[in-house]
Amino acid sequence: MKSFMVVARIKDGVTPEEIKALIPAEVIQAKILEDKGLLGTIKVAMSKRTVFLEAFADSEAAAIDSIKSLPMSEIWDFELFETTPPAGAASNI
Repeated sequence: MKSFMVVARIKDGVTPEEIKALIPAEVIQAKILEDKGLLGTIKVAMSKRTVFLEAFADSEAAAIDSIKSLPMSEIWDFELFETTPPAGAASNI
């Protein structure tokens, strides 16, 4: 499985109330993806209106499908970056 870093920026005009309303459903779906091994760490930089997500999938398309299954993806503009191990690190690629 490949590893991806997702950088998601909250769209302009989205209010804190809209974000809060999505949190319960987001937590449920994130847990489902985590249990399937498709989602890792999630970090939020709210002052920058940016979310960083670690995703795992066999392809970029599959990673995008996982991210789009998250309710908050509707309020994000996101970019996906395939990651590689640091130079010299062991890899199971």
